[in-house]
Amino acid sequence: MVDPKWQAVIDKNRALAQELGISGTPGFIVGNELVPGALDLNGLKELIARASGQKP
Repeated sequence: MVDPKWQAVIDKNRALAQELGISGTPGFIVGNELVPGALDLNGLKELIARASGQKP
């Protein structure tokens, strides 16, 4: 992480997270939905189904 190349990647990711309103991990973006926090497997499947227009 002392390599300036990696610091630039980290800074870019932090800026994107701040812009999206993500303040911690985990966080998921599926389709147009942002879900901060943890999801169990069923919750993740439902999120994916909604994004793809399918029934969960």
